[in-house]
Amino acid sequence: MRVESYMSHAPIIIRNDTDYWKASEIMQEKNLHHIPVVNETDEIVGILTLRDLKIAAMHFGEANVEVSEVMHSPVVTVAPDEPLAAAAQQMVDHRIGGLPVLDVNGQVVGILTETYLLRALIDQLDKDTV
Repeated sequence: MRVESYMSHAPIIIRNDTDYWKASEIMQEKNLHHIPVVNETDEIVGILTLRDLKIAAMHFGEANVEVSEVMHSPVVTVAPDEPLAAAAQQMVDHRIGGLPVLDVNGQVVGILTETYLLRALIDQLDKDTV
């Protein structure tokens, strides 16, 4: 099993200069817990989590603060053709819930989260019961 079989395709991304309140709105509207962050040339520079936003709200309140101030950076990434088990191991090792998926040019092409890993587990368990 490869990452590309279970990752989300065409993920929502945000720029690092986006106001964190706007990022929070986007994540709530789209029901996201992880969102890759890119710079002006679409290079990945971090990942923003729902937890990051909650902490930012406690510290910054309604101040105008850019996502770059509250995101995780550097970000752990994975390639679409990597084994799913290796990606899952990275998530365990780094204690993270999501991995941006980058193509050979370094562009974000997907995201792999705990939810997608659970879907892979369900698929595997269903195969084992047949």
